[in-house]
This record gives sequence, structure tokens and C-alpha cells, in this order.
Amino acid sequence: MYQQCLGIVEDRLATITINMDALMEAKTSETKSSAGDKYETGMAMIQNQEELYTRQRAETTVIYNALLKIDPTKVCEQVENGALVLVPGGMFYICAGMGRLVLDDTAYFAISLISPIGAALKFKKAGTFYTYNDKNVPINSIY
Repeated sequence: MYQQCLGIVEDRLATITINMDALMEAKTSETKSSAGDKYETGMAMIQNQEELYTRQRAETTVIYNALLKIDPTKVCEQVENGALVLVPGGMFYICAGMGRLVLDDTAYFAISLISPIGAALKFKKAGTFYTYNDKNVPINSIY
């Protein structure tokens, strides 16, 4: 699971870098037309895309750095970063907010400890319960 998350984030960073490089190339090749409006519109669109990619790179870098702090060989006895938590109806990999992931035809949810479910699970142990949406949910096991 750890390797899949790391691979996804590395792919995202590579895609963002490729997109930013293409955008910079478009920015330098944009020529000013005689009317000026087309040039100004094109440059504004490029600026908006540049800001979007910059934000995406910053957010993805935060996730990447969070993943690098996890020791994937550690067996967790409580809910903490790097833990795989099995509960009725689902499995959570505690790492970073990455959403639903599929590995070997099994769905997992990659969540962070600051998400609502992650905060409810934080430091709980197998055999205990966590409360979410006014429901007590058992924690079947933790790896």
C-alpha cells in the first residue's frame, strides 16, 4: 500500500512538472498581436494555469513529504501514520488524504490523521471502538 501511494504521488509530481514546463514554453512563445487583446487574454490564461499548477505542486509535495516520514516496515499496534486499519465495511491506510485506492482488487481509503475519521481513530487499538457520525464502530485489527 505504501509503495502504491508513493508511486501515485511521484506520478502526480512528474505530471505537474511536465505541465508546468509546457506552460512555460507556451508563455515564452506567446507573441503580442497588433490589437493586444489576444496577447493579454492568452497571458492571463497562462498565468491562471501557472497558479493552479503551483498550488497543486505545493499540495502534492506536502503529501509526498508526509509519506516519506512513514516507516513501511513498522508493524503498528495503534492507529498512527503507516497503520492499516480494518473496520467493518472498510480498510483505512493512515498516511495522507489520497482517497480511495485499489490494490489487488481490494479497495482502501488513504486518509490522514487530521481527517474527521482519522482524528476519531487516532491512537485507538484493535478491539476498541471509535465514534464517527454518532456511531460506535469497532476496530477489527491494525497492521
